[in-house]
Amino acid sequence: MDLNLKNIKGALKIIWDSSPGWTLANITISIIKGTLPLVLIYIVKIIIDSVSEVISTGRPLLTDKDLINTFIIAGIFFFINALSGSLNAYIREKQAFLVNDHVQNLIHNKTINIPYGFYENPAYQNLFYRAIEESGYRPGKVFNGLLSLFQNTITLTLIVAVLLTLHWVMLPFLFLVSIPIIVFKLYYSRKFYKLKNKQTEQERKVRYFNRLLTSKDFAKELRIFDLGKYFKNEFETLRTELRKNQTKLIKSRTLWESTVQILATAFLLLVFAFIVYSTVTKKISTGDMAMYFLALHRGYTVLQEWLARFASLYEDNLFLKNFFEFLGLNTENASHRNLDFPKPLQKGIYFENISFRYPGTKKWILKNLSFEIKKGETIAIVGANGAGKTTIVKLLAGLYSPDKGKIKADNTDWENINRSRLADSVSVIFQDFMLYNASAKDNIRYGNIYREPENESIYQAAKDAGIHDLFINLPNGYETILGILFKNSKQLSRGEWQRTALARSFFNNAQLIILDEPTSSLDAFTEARLINHFKEITKGRTAVIISHRLTTIKLADRIVVLDSNSITETGTHEELMAMNGTYKSMLDSLNQ
Repeated sequence: MDLNLKNIKGALKIIWDSSPGWTLANITISIIKGTLPLVLIYIVKIIIDSVSEVISTGRPLLTDKDLINTFIIAGIFFFINALSGSLNAYIREKQAFLVNDHVQNLIHNKTINIPYGFYENPAYQNLFYRAIEESGYRPGKVFNGLLSLFQNTITLTLIVAVLLTLHWVMLPFLFLVSIPIIVFKLYYSRKFYKLKNKQTEQERKVRYFNRLLTSKDFAKELRIFDLGKYFKNEFETLRTELRKNQTKLIKSRTLWESTVQILATAFLLLVFAFIVYSTVTKKISTGDMAMYFLALHRGYTVLQEWLARFASLYEDNLFLKNFFEFLGLNTENASHRNLDFPKPLQKGIYFENISFRYPGTKKWILKNLSFEIKKGETIAIVGANGAGKTTIVKLLAGLYSPDKGKIKADNTDWENINRSRLADSVSVIFQDFMLYNASAKDNIRYGNIYREPENESIYQAAKDAGIHDLFINLPNGYETILGILFKNSKQLSRGEWQRTALARSFFNNAQLIILDEPTSSLDAFTEARLINHFKEITKGRTAVIISHRLTTIKLADRIVVLDSNSITETGTHEELMAMNGTYKSMLDSLNQ
């Protein structure tokens, strides 16, 4: 059996860490609720016997003190039972909020610290999907399940003790009823877990096609190319296949569950018959009969609940394996990253025999790459698609580490620089830049959250990117929310979003600024303005430009040409054209 106590202990630790006080309250209320059923059953027995005695003796019902006292006690316990139910619901809901918040915190701490490469790994995406799907409720479900097991165990133990006073056969009866139920439940819990894991990739595809049909990102092409019906058909085909396998398993489980329940009910009727026989033969009183009936019925119900909780705990344990496997992913060991980025940079940045391939692949993207970027220099890196340009950007941004070789800032190894210090010293704008549905001011401030967000510095970054005039004239100026998600937002064009991303990069005030296709979405006027002011914007900074546009490439002091995993040429535009090599061939192909 796969009941891993380590997973259960992990879930309990999450519960305790999130809300120790509420955990103790939950345990206390469970003990109370566990003992109350037997107390109430016993009170019913006393009431029935008292009423029978009053009837047989002919005493006045309303003046019988024992009967009145019994009714008062019964009322108190029924009140406690009702109150404990409401209180228990409140405590569990309150704790569920705290547990969910704690779990979200654990997930966020993991996702912001795992290496970037995980996000480009399909196996990680499957694990992440399974973990997130279960994380919101499984830990709390485990705790509540254990509490219910604890509560039901108390109730069941007391009820069994009562039933044993009727006959010793009650114990083996309950045992025989339990075996087929628990075996059946554990078997199908395991089957559902295996099916869920097997279908993870397919479920992700279903969710992806649902996103294609509902997300604004795809709405234009969905209509332009009339893809709606096609994607809907793909979605329904995948979903039908999923449901087919799930329904098949559910049918099988229902069939066996019905069979087991019929057998258990048959045993229960035999015991009921035995109780009636014992009452008729005057071996037990009418009150005893009522008590045993109630105890047996309640005991059978609690036993069913106990077995269901145990099976559910087994199932939760299986799914928690995904969650704790996710939490157990090795985050980057940052103990060696304790150095500052050189301030100011004295000489430059050096690539020394860098080789790199993406995790899980065999193809080398970069092979023995060596070049330097001098302090204050602007270089352009050009090459065909797949030559490794964006990979160099990712290495400089700290998203990946080289497999071989070193990158250095002066004499400081890039791998030993603290990531916060690197973020403060290296600013990057990717061609797939982010669109934040936040204020215009915040969209720029996100470039360096450690820098004081003074209006003048934010305005200057916006001016450098050619977006200031637009922002200052928005309904709420720089406080206007951008995008379409929230009320009173202002949507920007693609070019305006790119200028906003440029402003974010300029606000960073980093020593190294990296621009990956910085003018791809800019209109000719804005591009010309940026080019004319580029030297002023990057004054005192070192810059790296990735671009296919000749006007942008010419901004560089030096051009590095990539081809076949390595550098083939380097020089100014004029020098490279005179070489009549790879660079000139690239430009000639663009002009054809």
